[in-house]
Amino acid sequence: MHRINYVRYVNEVLMMIRPGNPGLMKAMNRAIVVDLISKQGPISQTQICEATGLARSTVSNIVRELKTEGLVVDVKRAKSKGGGRRQVLLGLNETAGYVVGVDLGGTKMAGALADLGGNQLVKLVQPTCAERGARAVLKSLIEFIQGMVDKSGVDPDLIRGVGVGVPGVVLPGGIVEWAPALGWRNLDLQGELRKALPYRVFIENDVNLLALGEFWYGAGQGCSSMVCLAIGTGLGAGIILDGQLYTGATRSAGEVCDLVTDPSCLGREYKPFGCLERTASGPGLSRIYRELNPGAGDVDAEEVFKLARSEDAMALQAVDTFARHLSMAVLAVAAVLDPEVIVFGGGVANGTDLFKEKIEELTGPVLQAKPDIRVSALGVDAGVMGAVALTLHGTREDPLGSVDK
Repeated sequence: MHRINYVRYVNEVLMMIRPGNPGLMKAMNRAIVVDLISKQGPISQTQICEATGLARSTVSNIVRELKTEGLVVDVKRAKSKGGGRRQVLLGLNETAGYVVGVDLGGTKMAGALADLGGNQLVKLVQPTCAERGARAVLKSLIEFIQGMVDKSGVDPDLIRGVGVGVPGVVLPGGIVEWAPALGWRNLDLQGELRKALPYRVFIENDVNLLALGEFWYGAGQGCSSMVCLAIGTGLGAGIILDGQLYTGATRSAGEVCDLVTDPSCLGREYKPFGCLERTASGPGLSRIYRELNPGAGDVDAEEVFKLARSEDAMALQAVDTFARHLSMAVLAVAAVLDPEVIVFGGGVANGTDLFKEKIEELTGPVLQAKPDIRVSALGVDAGVMGAVALTLHGTREDPLGSVDK
């Protein structure tokens, strides 16, 4: 139970609330209680008070309201420490509502309709067909979302919202400034989906959703600070600090692809890849292998891993070089952010059996405090479950949330 994080969160929020606005304070307290029950439930009212610093009467009133609305239920009774009356443990009523999460990629879109506990009722995958044009992708996305709702058979009135992860720059308000893989530039995706669908809509960068997915449902469960390194066709990082997604002043936090590995790399422009992305990504691994073996032809990262597992000398050397470059991202993240956990995600994480131990060996002696390096527990579902988490969090009446404004 991370009491200090919740207490600090409450105190910071209370400082932002203007005097004479008890409604906002009540809504904020309610959001914190719901967030805690969903993250750490089953949990007692006493534990909620201890974790948040809220008064017992405040917690009791909020819980009573949530029970009346059917959002929270008694799960079981726990033994009292003093041997007295058993305490009632609270949990979310998982079937009180549903959300839709979509991980929209350049080649395919994956989605799920889940209940309030994150349990998937429907899961779909289909080609994005970006070659048909930007408007066609938008139309296909709308049909994809509605198709999941129809297939689930749940009452549409119980759909609390839709979350979509986009491979590009997403501005506040759900504006997709630039998503080259989809042909989108300055698209009001949130507005377009709201016009077409009768649900609340939440839009976020896809790597940030990978981090949210792992934090809530995967390898990051139980920690308060985590960085998810997404290693695939590119290299990026989703950052969770004190349980909150951190995006930076210009929503560019986590662009580890732009890190440089040597002073000779300074003063140069790297397009379409960032400096580190040229070597610490799927295409980067392929490039390293081709440089070692010019006659190899077009070999992707998965094939390089396959060759390395069969003890191919050049493939093993390529993976070693790749691990050294990726270690630079791990060092930067660990030294600056000091997260409890770093999670390797993305398609290239399938090869962690070949390079994770090497990275720990290289980075361990350099760092004063070593993070726990883990591998994605959700795999290809991380982005979808991140979209689900984004929507669940965004519909919990958090008045100070950055989404849906």
